[in-house]
Amino acid sequence: MPDQKIRNTLSELHEALEEVDSVDPALLDLLEQVDGDIHALLESQTPADGETGDLMTRVEELGATFAAKHPTTERFFQELISTLGRLGI
Repeated sequence: MPDQKIRNTLSELHEALEEVDSVDPALLDLLEQVDGDIHALLESQTPADGETGDLMTRVEELGATFAAKHPTTERFFQELISTLGRLGI
């Protein structure tokens, strides 16, 4: 169930970004990388040591950057961080 919550939150985040006038392409690239890494981690049964901590750090940093530039996205990142934390990531 938490996996689906994460997938839904990522989907909602992408939908919200489609409504934003301009988003830095480099920032969108970072989001795509993190998105792919989250999906890969959810599919993996045994994540590599350090992989989860690095991912959480990147999600937190990306969330802070997006929140500063696009405050409407902050809740999505907070939800992601919370749900990933509950999964032990």
